[in-house]
Amino acid sequence: MPRTWDSLITVLSEITRENCVALACCPHCGNRHTYIKWGFYSRYLFNDELINIQRFRCDNDLCPQKTFSILPHALLPIIRASLCMLMHVLTMYEQGETIAKIVRHTDSNWPRMQRWIKKALSIRDWFRQEYDIRSFPCLSPGKFWAPFTRDFTWAFYPERFR
Repeated sequence: MPRTWDSLITVLSEITRENCVALACCPHCGNRHTYIKWGFYSRYLFNDELINIQRFRCDNDLCPQKTFSILPHALLPIIRASLCMLMHVLTMYEQGETIAKIVRHTDSNWPRMQRWIKKALSIRDWFRQEYDIRSFPCLSPGKFWAPFTRDFTWAFYPERFR
């Protein structure tokens, strides 16, 4: 892998490992008080290392979802790429790089790169419409990440909340 891509993967994996423990708040009803740990599931980091993601059970009777997890910064729901990775690929593509060159740069494959570029375009358009800021929350974890991932999931995977 080229140095810049390899460095990005390393930095994202470190940020994710460091931010695995977050203040839990049900992303559906806002409940901060009556939830319990409810197991975990494993997820791959960007360097193919497995980490455990804590699941919680919301005890609010009015909550539409009963379990939830808080993803650590840098992980997006469902997608196996981070927001930074997608935006890096999109930047290369918009600067005129061919998909073949991006595939070689990221040590990936053609179908995945086409999916990533398509997803990155739709995320960027959605982000500009929904948020009043111009930069993506890539490498700066903070209070913005949990609401961002909730909004992201609702916007791109609404069937998961029906």
